[in-house]
Amino acid sequence: MDDLQIRGYCKLIGGKLIQDGICLLESDAPFAAFLDQVVKQFSVQHPRFGKLDRLAQLAYACTEILINKLKSQNINLTEETSLLFMNASSSLDTDLRFDKSIQSMASPSLFVYTLPNILLAEICIKNGLKGENTFLVAEKPDPELYLLQIQRIFRDQTTHICIAGWAEILDENYDCSVFLIDRIKAGAKSSTPLNISSLNKILS
Repeated sequence: MDDLQIRGYCKLIGGKLIQDGICLLESDAPFAAFLDQVVKQFSVQHPRFGKLDRLAQLAYACTEILINKLKSQNINLTEETSLLFMNASSSLDTDLRFDKSIQSMASPSLFVYTLPNILLAEICIKNGLKGENTFLVAEKPDPELYLLQIQRIFRDQTTHICIAGWAEILDENYDCSVFLIDRIKAGAKSSTPLNISSLNKILS
């Protein structure tokens, strides 16, 4: 399938916010303080952001920054937009925090997030998305797996846009990469075709 292209990407990793290869923010602050800075500086909006678990906060913030940048370029999501996310440790970061809370009083607000795909719901609800959404657990970001899954999603002719990403957090180690894929319009040229090389650049 050669008619797919990457329209942009955003990364939050190790105190850096990188968009389309350009570092827009760098900090040596701990994760919570760094993310707070990101949310304020890039106007990330969510009515309950503080109540989300850390994995959902990470993925949601990264996705919203990407979406807002693309909207400024007149690239808008449709209701049929699909989501594909992966990570290595599932919801382990939240699971460990929930397990610790049981020792005093179990936290229902943490229990809700003991499934990693909850982050997909947060993105879908905010943006009114009703397309296919998939969350996979893999040992590491695998460009070949992403390519295979994205091509599968686009075989459904109702999908014209897919947001894909890697969202991993455990303690103070975090790595999130989110990118948007759509179809190349007839007669148009793609600056970033979807292939193993372009995926490697984003996910490495």
